Amino acid sequence: MSQRASGSEAARPNGQRVTWRLHAFGRVGSTNDVARRLAQGDAPEGTIVLAETQASGRGRRGSVWQSPAGGLWFSVILRPHLPPERAGGLSIVAAVAIAKAVTDASGVETRIKWPNDVYVGPRKLAGIMIETAGGRPRAPRQGALVLGVGINVNVPADALPSNDWYEATSLECEAGRRFMRGAILARIIREFEPRYFQYRSPDHRDLIEEWRELSLVFGEQVEVTVEGRTVEGTVHGLEDDGGIVVRLPAGRQEKILPLGNVTLRVLRGSADSC
Repeated sequence: MSQRASGSEAARPNGQRVTWRLHAFGRVGSTNDVARRLAQGDAPEGTIVLAETQASGRGRRGSVWQSPAGGLWFSVILRPHLPPERAGGLSIVAAVAIAKAVTDASGVETRIKWPNDVYVGPRKLAGIMIETAGGRPRAPRQGALVLGVGINVNVPADALPSNDWYEATSLECEAGRRFMRGAILARIIREFEPRYFQYRSPDHRDLIEEWRELSLVFGEQVEVTVEGRTVEGTVHGLEDDGGIVVRLPAGRQEKILPLGNVTLRVLRGSADSC
């Protein structure tokens, strides 16, 4: 089913407009795969692919993203006119929008764990992934990107994913009630759109400050593993390309981008699960 999302047109800084188009499915392999095929077929920016469940949802590092009924699983086609080195920062834009939207809708306090996750306390609520759509880019702009989002909304505790990387939670678990997923999706789009345009503008300092305020890692002692190499230090910088700057014990600084096989662990204890 394809439809135009209601109330979803907003003015861009240059006077153009974007229209959000929703393609809703019961079950798919991966919403990112469906969105990529649509993008390669010249689907416009703002196309949203939404599914009730995914048979083969993907997370970072090639991991499986479990997508049971009750979650919010969707992908968005973007054509951002950005240099490739700044594309990774769009996951931060999405994380800020999701954190703001979920907190406003539920009252549950959310934070952002670098590089691309939304947490409630020590537990993971949502994951975000940016992929290139491939195909032939429309000159003179870069080809499309696909922003994949998975949020555990009305997922009961016994259906939450279990793995060695993180402890999961859901909005239902944290708030003790169920939510209208369509209303949360609409809030996310409203929060994302102005920040998306702000990120594409020359001055997006306010967006970086929002990220800093919501960050779980800024100012924290962390252990970061990059392609099998581990560094330990304090995060003291957040960059607009999605990277972090870590101050190592010897005083040297190292910038780490959210690319490839990278993981981060905050060096502190965690609370009990809900």
